[in-house]
Amino acid sequence: MMLLQQLEKLDRELQSLYQIDDINFELLATFLSNREQLLHQCMQVSEIVHSTEWQAAIARTKLIVDDMNQLGQQFALDYQKLNHAKKSVQLYRKFQ
Repeated sequence: MMLLQQLEKLDRELQSLYQIDDINFELLATFLSNREQLLHQCMQVSEIVHSTEWQAAIARTKLIVDDMNQLGQQFALDYQKLNHAKKSVQLYRKFQ
């Protein structure tokens, strides 16, 4: 069950990482990659797959996926606003 403890610790670190304003995307990608590897390792152990801790890990996975989707949508919206502002400034300079 050591794998599940590592997974839970990584999940806490991952969630704290993407909840701050200045996200380190390289570290985020590393955490997500490590998490994927841990999940694959856990799936190789039948005792883990049939445990309640595994079900909790699956629930956390769903939450993390939802949070990542929401984060992606927020960045898309921020990019759209930035792009619109850039076009407005260019238009303003054109008529100066």
